[in-house]
Amino acid sequence: GRVKAGVKWKESAWLLCDYYLPYALGGGYVISADLVRYLRLSRDYLNLWQSEDVSLGVWLAPIDVKRVHDPRFDTEYKSRGCSNKYIVTHKQSIEDMLEKHQTLAKEGKLCKEEVKLRLSYMYDWGVPPSQCCQRKDGIP
Repeated sequence: GRVKAGVKWKESAWLLCDYYLPYALGGGYVISADLVRYLRLSRDYLNLWQSEDVSLGVWLAPIDVKRVHDPRFDTEYKSRGCSNKYIVTHKQSIEDMLEKHQTLAKEGKLCKEEVKLRLSYMYDWGVPPSQCCQRKDGIP
């Protein structure tokens, strides 16, 4: 996303460009063991940014890795709602988690009722980060 002044997650020390480099955009991502090893070995040379998702994106930006965006990871700063297709859902209250657990145990699905609060997007790695994330209907 764009580096915005006056927002909670603003990176005040951002010097690389006026837009963030491609990054995982939220609190749920999976990386391979070899990338973990690379990060461990490089840790003394990596700058720590305010947000771990931005840090990870910057650290891996120069590495030739296969990046895959799966919209079933609902991991943005605010949940997109509830979908039975989600693998990970972020920013849930204790009550939300309890309800989802009970619904899963009783009915075999995550959501008592599926709700879409915001549209999803597929991260397009082939365009500049400012154009990466066009929200569309029809994506979980």
